[in-house]
Amino acid sequence: MAKKMEDKDVFPGEKLAVIEVLQNGPGAYQEDGDVRSAELGTAQYDLKDRRVKVVKKTRDLVLPLEGLDVMAEVGSVMRRDARVDIFRIDGKTVTKSWTGEVHINSVEREFSRDMAMAMKNSDIIKAKIINTKNRMIQLSVRGPEYGVVYGYCTRCGTLLELQQGRLNCSKCDRGERRKTASTYGKEELA
Repeated sequence: MAKKMEDKDVFPGEKLAVIEVLQNGPGAYQEDGDVRSAELGTAQYDLKDRRVKVVKKTRDLVLPLEGLDVMAEVGSVMRRDARVDIFRIDGKTVTKSWTGEVHINSVEREFSRDMAMAMKNSDIIKAKIINTKNRMIQLSVRGPEYGVVYGYCTRCGTLLELQQGRLNCSKCDRGERRKTASTYGKEELA
């Protein structure tokens, strides 16, 4: 009996114990008097509290869902929309980037004439997912917390500094306009 109570690797649905001996903890469930694993992981037996839990070995999926915030790099900007590569969803870095779109209608009114006024290629933006239907992730940068969080000079590529509500290049002394987020220059990227 003691040999069976050592920590061991388990598969989902695998029998871990009977409920008369141990109760289910996190990562485990009860079915027909048995305690079974709900995860692929390591079963850990606590004989003092009479519980068994399963510590998950796999990573949680990071999926784009409506309402979540994302960080993305602007890939291409056209007159009516911009394509972006999403590299962070809800504060979690994704292993494979997702492609999203920011339409001109999802930007503040002052930038509604041309998307190139709101963001440029290679800028890093913070946006909100507003639609995931039809395999297209649609994003919005409306609101003070959304927009460009790191912008780069279109002439020399230097990181732009926010000074008195305007983006300025310290290298070539050029001023540029973007739809900036309230957290410009303060967001964690890694």
